Amino acid sequence: MMFLILIISLGYLFIVLGLVLEGLTYKARPYRTSAPSVESDFNFSVIINYRNEAQNLTALLHSISQLEYDFTKTQFIFINDDSSDNGLEIIEQFATQNKEIKLLLINRIPVSKSPKKDGTTQALELALHEHIICTDADVILPSKWLQAYNKHYQLLPDQHFVAGPIEMELKNNLLSHLQHSEMVALQLTTMGGFSIRQPFMCNGANMSFTKTAFNEVNGYKGNDHISSGDDIFLLEKLVAEDVLKCSYIKSKDAIVITCPKTYWKEMIDQRVRWAQKGTSTKSTLNKLLSFQVLMMSLMFVITPAIWSFSILTTQQFITVMSIKVLVDVIVLFVGNRFFNNKKWPIYLMPQMILYPFIVILIAFNCLRKPSWKEREVHL
Repeated sequence: MMFLILIISLGYLFIVLGLVLEGLTYKARPYRTSAPSVESDFNFSVIINYRNEAQNLTALLHSISQLEYDFTKTQFIFINDDSSDNGLEIIEQFATQNKEIKLLLINRIPVSKSPKKDGTTQALELALHEHIICTDADVILPSKWLQAYNKHYQLLPDQHFVAGPIEMELKNNLLSHLQHSEMVALQLTTMGGFSIRQPFMCNGANMSFTKTAFNEVNGYKGNDHISSGDDIFLLEKLVAEDVLKCSYIKSKDAIVITCPKTYWKEMIDQRVRWAQKGTSTKSTLNKLLSFQVLMMSLMFVITPAIWSFSILTTQQFITVMSIKVLVDVIVLFVGNRFFNNKKWPIYLMPQMILYPFIVILIAFNCLRKPSWKEREVHL
């Protein structure tokens, strides 16, 4: 028993901290020079799928209007995924008031079991530019967002996939802080994967790729029977083509702010969908990291009981708990420095106690058939 506990604890220590330290020092292949190898600015087509996001679209559209980039070099394509609210009217009104911004509004045509993949594929047929950026309708874009992507592509013009950073909006409650901390950890391990040339994670709310590369790998063909995964499955295909052409844009100017879930059930359901998507990925590192997080969460929950029955000595009990706490604190400390968040210690103890139970609850809920936005999710 002690041997198994030791293996799980050390595995968590080395795998998580290894990825975090790689993420901390990550540079995209690294830049040989600070001078751009391409002088001219890039043109971008930005793709945004939305379904019943009327409550979030106003903030997104306002952030688009505040982007510090030449709007003659940009195009925004909004794909309406069978919305039943007034989101379309909000976008149309914005388009009327901001005629200098190229906005294209289309309705998704159902083709596969993955609405977002259908919408993105249809938008690509209408995209004017080679370089595509995808984001979500419930985000706020930083003013220098397109500038950050432009600089990245200028320095590395051969890139065919670029993952961007995501941060949860931080509100003054435990649920918000918990989701923020989780996203910080995800971003650090994402950077770490890119650093060791084994990218296994990205987020469809902030990623970019080229039309040429998308077409060369036949887009989402082969995984369009799975509802989600428009981000990870495309990353896997392009990594298989050439991992050196895939990178992470480690720039604070590129950080997209997304809204945390307001209710615990919403948060759990979203994480269940993420976890179930992960079972279909090809990445061994992805599966290994997920396994370690689940096992260490189980250890955190059951170790006090094992210790109370004298199966573990007090020293062994303290060692196991210390490893878990130490690793998590280091991850949050390093990650929040990148995101420039000084409020991360607030709710730290409740988060550390509660989160292992949430991980276990998510694992159990993965046994049921998921749904998302009133639709069945296909795996």
